[in-house]
Amino acid sequence: MQPFDTDKPRRRTKAYGTMLAGLVAIVSLGLVAVTQEPKKAVSSPAPAKAAIVPQIADAKSEAEILFRGKSFAALKRRVVFPYTGEISEFEAKEGQTVTKDQKLVTYKLDRVSMMQVHGVLYPEAVMGLKKALYDQRISLDKLQNVSRPIKKMEQQRVEKELADLRQLQAKDLAPAEAVQNKTRQLEAVKKEILEVDDSIKQLEESLRKTREDLRFAEDKHKRELELLEWQTNRSYSESNIPLDIAYLVAPMDGHIIWVAPDLRISSEPAKGTPALTVATPSPVVIRCKVHELDLVKLKTGDRGTVTFDATPEKKYACKISKIPWVSRNPALEVPADYDIECLLDVPDGRIKEGLTCNVKVSITQ
Repeated sequence: MQPFDTDKPRRRTKAYGTMLAGLVAIVSLGLVAVTQEPKKAVSSPAPAKAAIVPQIADAKSEAEILFRGKSFAALKRRVVFPYTGEISEFEAKEGQTVTKDQKLVTYKLDRVSMMQVHGVLYPEAVMGLKKALYDQRISLDKLQNVSRPIKKMEQQRVEKELADLRQLQAKDLAPAEAVQNKTRQLEAVKKEILEVDDSIKQLEESLRKTREDLRFAEDKHKRELELLEWQTNRSYSESNIPLDIAYLVAPMDGHIIWVAPDLRISSEPAKGTPALTVATPSPVVIRCKVHELDLVKLKTGDRGTVTFDATPEKKYACKISKIPWVSRNPALEVPADYDIECLLDVPDGRIKEGLTCNVKVSITQ
């Protein structure tokens, strides 16, 4: 049997490995040569100005900021019941277009409210001062035109009698005691006249003060009556309208965006109950929450577009109208968010209160 040489296969395997490694190296060099771009010729350095121009162009590139928001009316007015009463007519509904002072609700005041109305229409203070003024005028007229003239006539009579007694005394026809008594009577009459004059002066001063108090009370009553007529939306000089009837009217031109759900004919809302809300259809305000990192990039007047979730096919142009200085969450532990406002350029009747939307604002970086 021929002996087996174990070294010969090993040398053969080593030779094959060396050949395979060389082949892989050659293929790799070929691939590198094929894929590598040829070196460009080195050109002369360009001027410094040419290198700066592209950087300035990049600095003025535009970017877009996207944030969420909701629609709100720019002006809203709430109408409440100033007095308690029973509704007799109800002509308000949501979405209704109204004009200023248009009657929407008619209601009849209850007894407590009517007592308040009577207190304004017939004020006790004014009536009491008028009576006091009338009594003082009568008293003053009595003093000036009755009491004082009578006292004056009595003074003249006593003076004449005293003069006659003195003439008789000069002829020893009247005793001196009679002259003294008549003199004392004359002094008493003069004293009474002085007292009447003092009473007249006091009454005149009291009359002047009463006139001032009455003027003040009448001015106050006038203001209270104007307030009552403003609250009940009616005039109390019209005798054809019962005193217990009051109205709710539209405070401005616009449309009704909310009506209290429990208001209906024969219901009796209490004083201060909200009845409805009237808003202006234009302008429409979009309020958005913006993060502090985006807020510093915005400024008032920046233009943008608004797309509502309910009408994604329609886009509205807008501009930022208000950027607050105070964050809505000023706590130190959380980043700051701000509530900005945007105004739609040309809103339409499809935009309702509280619609969610996307606001996209283009800024220059």
